[in-house]
Amino acid sequence: MSRNGSSRGGSVVLDVILTLALLAGSAYGCYYVAKKGVKIDQTTTYYVPEPVEEPIIADPNALLFENTEVPNSETRMGSLILVNASTPCEPNEAGLVSLYNKKLDADSHSFSVRDADLLVQEPFADALIEMLNAFNAATEDDNILVNVGYRSMDAQKELYDKELEATGETTSDRVAQPGFSEFQTGWCVDFSVYDSGDYDGSGVYEWIDEHCAEYGIVLRYPSGKEDATQFQYQPWHYRYVGKPHALFMKQNNLVLEEYLQYVKDAHSYDGEHLKITDADGKVYEVYYYPADDGYDSTMVPIPSGKDYTISGTNTGGFIVTVDTGETGIPEDNAPAIDAEIPAEGDVPADPELSAEGEAPTENAAPAEEAGAEITPIDEPVA
Repeated sequence: MSRNGSSRGGSVVLDVILTLALLAGSAYGCYYVAKKGVKIDQTTTYYVPEPVEEPIIADPNALLFENTEVPNSETRMGSLILVNASTPCEPNEAGLVSLYNKKLDADSHSFSVRDADLLVQEPFADALIEMLNAFNAATEDDNILVNVGYRSMDAQKELYDKELEATGETTSDRVAQPGFSEFQTGWCVDFSVYDSGDYDGSGVYEWIDEHCAEYGIVLRYPSGKEDATQFQYQPWHYRYVGKPHALFMKQNNLVLEEYLQYVKDAHSYDGEHLKITDADGKVYEVYYYPADDGYDSTMVPIPSGKDYTISGTNTGGFIVTVDTGETGIPEDNAPAIDAEIPAEGDVPADPELSAEGEAPTENAAPAEEAGAEITPIDEPVA
C-alpha cells in the first residue's frame, strides 16, 4: 500500500512539474513575441479592396440628339438671318402672308395696315397682331400704322435706281443696294402714326419697346448701336427674331449682329448650350452649328422627342432652338455680358445720310373693311 501511494505521489509531482514547465514556456513565448516579434496594430488595414464606382444615374432632363439633313441653302433662311450693308440676302417669298388679311381674320381693330399687299412672314404677322392688340388694351391707342413690309428685289432696285437718278451719284448712303435690305426678308416692318405721321417711340409708344421682346420682336436699330448695325437709330423699324432670342437680346443689350456672334463663339453644339427662359416661363436650349462647306447639305444635330426650330444665320451656319418642355423664371437668364462685338464688313455710313427704313412723313388712311378700296401711302426709302 505504501508502494502504491508512493507511486501515485510521484506521478502527481511529475504532473505539476510538467504543467509549470508548460506555463513557463508559454509565458516566455509571449514575452519573446512581445519583445522581439512584430506588434500588430489592429487599427491598420492591410487589405485594401478595389474601389467600387458609383452607378451613373442619367439626367432625365438631358437632351438626346440625332442628326437631320439640312440643305446648306437654308443658312440664308429663317427668323435669325442677318442682313446689313455688308451681309447680302437672297429674297425668298416662301412663307409670306398679307398682314392686312391676317388682321381681318383675327378681327383685330387695334392698328392699321397700309394695304392688303403688305407682306410679312407668317410667324411675324401673328406676333405683330398679338403685340399690338395688347398695346391697344393697355393704352387704348389704335393709331399705329404698319406701312412697310416685304420688298422684292425688283421693288428695291426701283427705289435704288430712282435715288441714283435724283442725286446723280453712283452709290447711295440713303437707299440700301438691292440685295442688302432687310425688307427683302419679310422679317421686319416700319411703323408710323396714323393721325400724326412719324413714329418716334416716345410717349404712349414707349410701351412697344418695353414689351416687344415678350412677343419675339426687337427694335432692330437702337440708339448707340450704330457701329454694330451699320445703320442709324431708327425707332420705327422692328424685326422678328423669336421669343427666347428677343428676350435675351433685350436683357443683355444686344443687337442681332452681337447676339449671333455671341451664340456662335460661346454656345456651339459641342460646348455649353445657352439656356433661355422666355417671358412665358418656357425654357429653351440654344446652340450654333456650322454648315458643312464641303457638301450641299449639313447633318445638323437635333433633339429627339422635343420641339425645335432651325434658322440659318446668313453667315455660314445654323442656330437650333429647342423647347425643352421645362419651365422657369425669366429673371434666371444669363446676366449682362460684355458684347462689344464689331460688325463684319465696311464702316457704317454717316448716320445723317443712312436711312434704311426712314419713317414716312405723310400717311393716307388705309381701308379697314374687306373689299373696300385701299389707298396706298408713300413708302419710306430703304
